[in-house]
Amino acid sequence: MTETDKKAKIVPVARIITPDEGKRVLIEGIKKTVIPAFISAFFALLFYFKFGYAKDITWFSAFLLVLLISYYIQRYGYPLIGVRVKEFEIKDWLYVEFLTIIYFWVFWTLLLNN
Repeated sequence: MTETDKKAKIVPVARIITPDEGKRVLIEGIKKTVIPAFISAFFALLFYFKFGYAKDITWFSAFLLVLLISYYIQRYGYPLIGVRVKEFEIKDWLYVEFLTIIYFWVFWTLLLNN
């Protein structure tokens, strides 16, 4: 049997999602999008009032500080609002941290352009 014959015989099994599970996944997805926005807005306001026009801080240190602190806030905060953190994979953490950083830069840039 050739390699292509072996691959042809592998049939993926479709996972059946119940309506309740679909609703839970949708609500968790909304929470995983909204929470980074609030965390980012908080950090943007904090940086704006603490550092003013960002003359005393480099963008890289701001990036790392927000990234590290927001990770731990989300890691311990999500279970409190009903998001199953134990089911998170690396791509889920990259998703929420990417959103946090992007929202942070947008909010902070808007504040700095006042």
